[in-house]
Amino acid sequence: MPPKKLKTIAAEKTTEFSSYLTFKFDLINTELIRRANVVYRRELGLDVRSLRVLRVICDAPGITSTQVIAITMIEKTLLSKVVAGLIELHLIKGTSHPDDARRTQLWPAPGSARTRATSDKLGIAMENEMLSSLTPGERIELYRIVDKLADSLRMPGAAQSAGQEQ
Repeated sequence: MPPKKLKTIAAEKTTEFSSYLTFKFDLINTELIRRANVVYRRELGLDVRSLRVLRVICDAPGITSTQVIAITMIEKTLLSKVVAGLIELHLIKGTSHPDDARRTQLWPAPGSARTRATSDKLGIAMENEMLSSLTPGERIELYRIVDKLADSLRMPGAAQSAGQEQ
């Protein structure tokens, strides 16, 4: 579609809330997580958020909760509940930080690597199914665009210059 036509379509839809990119991303995100949770809960007894935290801890043994929050963008209180659940399931363990006893380091427990590997296989299969309506070239382009957008939003000052949320 030519760029001029895109501008026209966007201008015509400016009064519709569903035309906002934030709405579309939220809709996609919500539906994909809902579908993934069905599979992950059935196969592993965990949800997307718990697996996201488990993956981070497996990738960075000894990581602190503050670091997990920065990576996953999960709110502190919710992260505490997720961590407690993973500890209860014996998938992770927490120890006092050697430099500051007020901080806790999080470690993968025996068996967590197997859970993580299974979740990765399931995740790849679900992602392939989700993207099946796209050609290989469209998939590459989608990842390129999403990565570019995500990188630009992570840049210093991006939050201040973003203005009001839509």
